[in-house]
Amino acid sequence: CMDYASTSGYEYTETTSAQIGDGVLMAEFSDGTVTGSAWSTFVVTHGPTAASETAGCSASNLDACVVTTATEPTGWTGAGFEVDGAWATATEYTADEAGWGRTPSWDTTASCCGTSTSPMTQATLSLNGGCSVIYTAENPDGEAVAVQKSECLDPQSVLSESRSKMIWSSDLKKDNKVLFRLKVAADASSGIQCPVCDAVVRTTQRIRREMRTLTDEEWGKVTAAMWIMKTTSQADGVAAYGASFRTYDYFVVKHLVAMVDLRGDQAHFGPMFMTWHSAFILEFENALLSVDPEILAMPYWDTTLTEPSVFTEKYFGSAPGTGANGEVIDGAFKYWPIASNFSMGDYKNAAGETISTTYTGSKTGMLRGPDATRTETTVLRFGTSTYAYDPNDFWKCANLDSFWYDWYECVEQGTAGGVGVVSGSLHSGPHAQIGGKSGDDSGDFEDVTASPNDPIFFFHHADVDRNAYWWMHVNADKRASAYGYPTEEASGIGPYAGMTYYGQHLMDRMGDAWGFSAQDLGFSDSMDLQTNADILCKVSPTTAVYTYDFITACIADGAACQATWGEQENATTTATTTAATTTTVAAVDDNTTTTTSQSQTSAATEMVASLVGGVLLVMLH
Repeated sequence: CMDYASTSGYEYTETTSAQIGDGVLMAEFSDGTVTGSAWSTFVVTHGPTAASETAGCSASNLDACVVTTATEPTGWTGAGFEVDGAWATATEYTADEAGWGRTPSWDTTASCCGTSTSPMTQATLSLNGGCSVIYTAENPDGEAVAVQKSECLDPQSVLSESRSKMIWSSDLKKDNKVLFRLKVAADASSGIQCPVCDAVVRTTQRIRREMRTLTDEEWGKVTAAMWIMKTTSQADGVAAYGASFRTYDYFVVKHLVAMVDLRGDQAHFGPMFMTWHSAFILEFENALLSVDPEILAMPYWDTTLTEPSVFTEKYFGSAPGTGANGEVIDGAFKYWPIASNFSMGDYKNAAGETISTTYTGSKTGMLRGPDATRTETTVLRFGTSTYAYDPNDFWKCANLDSFWYDWYECVEQGTAGGVGVVSGSLHSGPHAQIGGKSGDDSGDFEDVTASPNDPIFFFHHADVDRNAYWWMHVNADKRASAYGYPTEEASGIGPYAGMTYYGQHLMDRMGDAWGFSAQDLGFSDSMDLQTNADILCKVSPTTAVYTYDFITACIADGAACQATWGEQENATTTATTTAATTTTVAAVDDNTTTTTSQSQTSAATEMVASLVGGVLLVMLH
């Protein structure tokens, strides 16, 4: 890397204000590698030297300045190269010390990025007005470079000092050209090594129950705790209820930050959907139980059951909302407030640091999606209270003999391996049909980025997690290979179809702009951010801190949790139980042996009875 300097070591030498500049390297790679003090540096050019400054070198006497140049080590970019005493440990700098530099922006008219200036004259480069142009000594007017809109990024929105560090040599000002090297260990085999899951098999687990099986007293405890989360500040909540407490709006903002990440949605439209949301619901559950441990576990809403209705005064209230503008003014969460005068500065990540995000609130300054225009300060619904999901389709997805991505396709868009399996979407269906409308005028549950604003969100997503939980049980033989979760070259669906980016892959930290620490999820006291692999290991049917009320019945009678396939009538038995809230269940044995191969996807059979004959893909470096 080179912080441009002339032969004197100064920049802006063709102006009356020559100065010594500085620069740093900050980077994050798709395999999780980040810049930091583990890197080695080799200084190629240094200047002006101290001796030349003693001899009179200054901004007004550049002719006296001297820059020294070292020969680049032969083969220093090769895999077998070993650094020697000529290399030094990289020095870490803070943004306060080095600065973020100029923030590029996309010119929609010219379809180009940023405005570059000359390091000699400090003037904007003449070629294309400096937009998508770089300076070179051979082309001082500018040299055009191809930049896509998706690549025109504000570094502060995609990089975080909690993950990667700004590095340079020990002399930030005078070392002008520096080589950086880090050797990253790779598996010697042809495949990518799956991490060994060392999570303890639990003999006791808290039981998540269908919300309508709770007694009035139990349901009242759940709603009371959620109201406390909604109306208590983070500081007051931690003081009263402990470190696991989170405000309700904490979760709305965390969901927003993950979705608007400029690298790509970190929580949806890809294999990380369920791992991210399982962690999200677990963190919410931990916060809920911190307020009232007698709740025991997060309830779920079984969308295949229509009676009794949940859209009543006792439960969720009306859909559509019965207020003048669609506000929900009845039910256990009536007049549920939406924050106005939103400030991102009120929220910190797991390390207590400012969060790197482009989100600053809705168009009206509220805690809604960035494009939302609604100004009502209460949850809105414009959809229907008659929504129900086909129970047979629920169990079709839950029983697929398939790999992880196939299951996600099934619950998101009704396909697996590109073949239709079910009609409708277990995940997205309620958002659209209950929230109602779309775009910047939608109901809150349909406001994709800020859908946790509606309390229905958490009960619904616990139900989607329930489907994944049973799927992992029936596919326990794939656990050793992380259920075929893609290790690289993952591909999104929907608006991210064909796109691969950090956050999607097995060893990527989940939504790491505001990730989940082991402490957040109750795994340990560590602040280490968790990967998708960590969730698959620690939130499996045998290792999770929770289970579901139907699991015992399903294990006892597997037929109760099966689907009717093919052309037969869609009829099945749902195995929701009204079991007491005992916390002791039988653990189901599943293999934890490691393997180096990764199964990424599978092909569906013609009858879609089950997915067999999966294509085994070994990921190569």
